[in-house]
Amino acid sequence: MNMKFAFTVIAASLALASAGQASATIADQGTQGTLGGPEMFLAVWDSTAQKSYIRDLGVSFNDFLPAAGLGITSGLASKLDKTTLGNVITSTAAPVAGNYAFGAKPTVALGSVLTSGYSLNFAADPTLVSYLGTAGSLPSSLQWMVGSYDATLNGTVNGQRAMTTSNGTVAVSNSVLGNFATGSASYITANNGLMPAGNAANGSATADKATGGSAYFDAAGAPMASWGNNAPFSNLAAVGSSQKFWYLGISSNNGSDAAGVTPFTNASWKLDTAGNLAYTVAAVPEADTWAMLLAGLGMMGFIARRRLQG
Repeated sequence: MNMKFAFTVIAASLALASAGQASATIADQGTQGTLGGPEMFLAVWDSTAQKSYIRDLGVSFNDFLPAAGLGITSGLASKLDKTTLGNVITSTAAPVAGNYAFGAKPTVALGSVLTSGYSLNFAADPTLVSYLGTAGSLPSSLQWMVGSYDATLNGTVNGQRAMTTSNGTVAVSNSVLGNFATGSASYITANNGLMPAGNAANGSATADKATGGSAYFDAAGAPMASWGNNAPFSNLAAVGSSQKFWYLGISSNNGSDAAGVTPFTNASWKLDTAGNLAYTVAAVPEADTWAMLLAGLGMMGFIARRRLQG
């Protein structure tokens, strides 16, 4: 399955594709290209040295959405999401969790990443560690985020949508969410132009403030920390720490209405100091497990009361 990402600006992506860059870049989301929808990316920022890094993860937006009617409850709670072409996601089984070397394309079925206990692990890109690290390790002073944005069906419910890391309070209006793509387009496009054409399935790029232009994470005042100065929350965390994951979608045709915001329950992303990235959904106990746990707690309470009464 082709899981090349989708993130912004049709013309720029077509130009890059014709130049032989398409196999390495974060693909454009506005073309209604693949049913997988936009691709996820990792960005890492050194605010002190004023350098940044971006990586095409090779997994798609819709890999993280539930298939309609499958009863998936451990990831995104909603069951109404469609692909960028409006087709219901129909795949079911999750692949075996594992580590993927940099540049490899993970095989992930649509909607499968949400399965309880599933994890997706990306091995470190040597470029990340050498560019932003010291002695083979990334300092905790670095900040990182994971996300993607889809503006394929502008102005329709869930036609503009985003996925983002954040440990803050995530709330945004429809009109502000609709600006995420515009505020982020130059960053994605500029970095796509820096990714080497021969970099297999998924590429990476680096930039600095002095010479990187729009490819630098903070080119216009921390723009990607707040999705192009649009989000009223930060998507960043320190290297070595985890972040919660969120789905945002246009909720109505009224721009001032609050956009739909749904947390991925029991799910988190983490970038460790070795440069490895992992997405993990904690296993949810089965109903009978919960019953046994509650029964056990009840028995402990009964015994404690008997002891107090004795």
